Amino acid sequence: MSRKRTRLLVVFATIAAVHAASAERSPYEAVNTFIGTGADGNTFPGATLPLGMMQWSPDTRDDGWYHNGDHTIRGFSLTHISGAGCPIYGDVPILPWIGAPGKDPNSAALAFSHDRETAHPGYYSVTFDDGIKAELTVSERAGIGRFDFPADAERTFLFKAGESAMAHDKQRSGDSSTIELRGSNTLVGTVHSGGFCFIPGDYVVYFAVRFAQPFSRFGIWRDRVVPGTRRSSGHEAGAWVSFPAGFEPVVLKVGISFVSAGNAMANLDTEIPGWDFDGIHSAAISNWTAALQRIGVDGGSDEDRVKFYTGLYHMLLSPNIFSDGNGEYIGFDHKVRRLPKGEEQYANFSDWDIYRSLVQLQAWLMPEHVSQMMQSLVRDAEQSGWLPKWPVANDVSYVMGGDSPSILLADAWAFGARAFDAQTALKYVLKGAMQPGRGPHNGSERPWLAEYLSRGYIPVTADNEIGASVTLEYASSDFAVSRFAHEQGDARDADALLRSAQNWKHLFDSASGFIRPRDASGRFVEGWDPDRLLPKPRKRNPVEQIGFEEGNTWHYTFMIPFNYAALLREMGGPDKALPKLDRFFAKLSGLDGPNFTVNNEPDFCAPYVYMWAGFPWKTQEVVDRVRRETFGTGPDGLPGNDDLGATSGVYVWNALGMYPVIPGVGGVVLGTPLFSRTTIHLGNGGTLEIHSSGEGVYVQSVELNGKPYSSSWLPFDILAAGTNRLDFVLAKTPGTWAAQPAGFPPSFDAPGQ
Repeated sequence: MSRKRTRLLVVFATIAAVHAASAERSPYEAVNTFIGTGADGNTFPGATLPLGMMQWSPDTRDDGWYHNGDHTIRGFSLTHISGAGCPIYGDVPILPWIGAPGKDPNSAALAFSHDRETAHPGYYSVTFDDGIKAELTVSERAGIGRFDFPADAERTFLFKAGESAMAHDKQRSGDSSTIELRGSNTLVGTVHSGGFCFIPGDYVVYFAVRFAQPFSRFGIWRDRVVPGTRRSSGHEAGAWVSFPAGFEPVVLKVGISFVSAGNAMANLDTEIPGWDFDGIHSAAISNWTAALQRIGVDGGSDEDRVKFYTGLYHMLLSPNIFSDGNGEYIGFDHKVRRLPKGEEQYANFSDWDIYRSLVQLQAWLMPEHVSQMMQSLVRDAEQSGWLPKWPVANDVSYVMGGDSPSILLADAWAFGARAFDAQTALKYVLKGAMQPGRGPHNGSERPWLAEYLSRGYIPVTADNEIGASVTLEYASSDFAVSRFAHEQGDARDADALLRSAQNWKHLFDSASGFIRPRDASGRFVEGWDPDRLLPKPRKRNPVEQIGFEEGNTWHYTFMIPFNYAALLREMGGPDKALPKLDRFFAKLSGLDGPNFTVNNEPDFCAPYVYMWAGFPWKTQEVVDRVRRETFGTGPDGLPGNDDLGATSGVYVWNALGMYPVIPGVGGVVLGTPLFSRTTIHLGNGGTLEIHSSGEGVYVQSVELNGKPYSSSWLPFDILAAGTNRLDFVLAKTPGTWAAQPAGFPPSFDAPGQ
């Protein structure tokens, strides 16, 4: 039996040992890492662990992403973030090659076909058209690759140190890289990059590579290929090494660090001390199996299970471990710091996206990790003076409007992740809400805060096209911070921020029943029609309307999640709101009109507005349509950018039959469950079982622990307490459960309003 065949049998036996035989695919087996790699999902199919620093994956273009429609791979780069709307990372693409490198190694690519690719959590493999087979698997901060070449081929590896995702941004032409060959089997290097969404911001990543055998030839390139030279630096630096022809695979290990090359090597030596590829792969399988089995589902179709577990997988990819195995990390003050044993620093918080769906589930399932994430944000604030908005590595990007890191902290606390310095966190969330000022890169946590504080809204001007949407984001942040302050015993600030959270009312136009931007004079903008998407002077996409960021008044009017009762009153009551909602949900995706857009973050909670209007069956209907019509199992199976798991979170929560609608408040609004039985293993050791019986999606009744439960709101105290069971009775026709005001979820208005 060939050695290659033996390895395959070992892998298959490992999977079989981990997963008992079943008619249904196990959670691990149900994950399809190619979902979202087509269309605009921007996910990656490569090898990583939950929240891992190392995300080793193929790139098909120089933007650091894998595009499923492409048929060449430029390299396997070491760092990624899943589903972001802008390129970043993609550091150090490594490409196996036959023979000597060509004149332009940075442009080298190998042809492949998708029918010779294999991927599952923690593992990726492809056989190229030229016969090279690449296999990748990882630990948290390191990876090991196994490469089979045709027996008569000189086996070469290209290390494109200067080819990060943003390397070709002309504004960043000064970015530099270094790479150095040490001894007969080792390379080390440094990459300096950044510029997420073309905004100032930098990071430095270090890497160390070691081969299991000495290389026979080597060289570097920058402006040209130079054989026999050991060090290269500059904007397009790279190196190559070669091995004689042979039958045995070439095995390499690589470690990374954001602190130093020495730490990169230490991470490599600590996490992958030997050369046992199959052992590391087996450990990755076990790691992912444990993570995915936190939620068990029964029933539903195989397609449902694939969508659910792939969504859960995507929700466990970020934020990412940023500290090294020895506890060191690079701070927001660019100083090397060391954490106490057992603590981790995390990076890459897509806060505007993940506060709406992801952080709540992570906190519920793994509060110890999310507590460390929140403490990471607190450290960032202590080192930079402000909470970081959309931080990438150890720098802030300020992407998107709003003050979303404040909501992250409040959400995490509300859903049980409380082992962080809440008093220091409170200090910084209050500073962001009440104190105008400038932070890194002369940016602001809350731009236009002075106007917001003095006027109660942010006007639309020639220099600010998104004042209305930012006003609503600040209102949500004020509300979340008010709840966090209340939890910390700060009644005065809690009351003040609950009042300012109602600032959305300053922009509500009773004549049209929509949120309407105001100008600096206080007047509503003229010539305005909610159905007409007035172009902006600097229009970015066709759904945008003056006053709003990545959306229009239809999207943002229904983004008052903490006070839907007041919104419906302002609209003239449910009877007048209902036609608007029905029209909004006539279509579920697309950027060509004023309709619900499932991948547009302000819309995530909108299907649940019906619950406050007394029509829960309409929520159930829309949720089911979202699950069936907008998510799939192919490469284009995500309806848009996954935004570090936020869009996947829409599917996962809706499949569970609940959604965390209200920011900063622990609890969920009940929808309609997809599976006949779901068992959620909570981070505190408790369990929640969700059962459904009957056919259809319309809820007829709910029982909690065997007793009738008439409310559509399930508070976190119940979600987190011991062992609980929810039973839904479903039917094919609408029911009356939770259709009366006593069964509505809560709303939070300020006293006297």
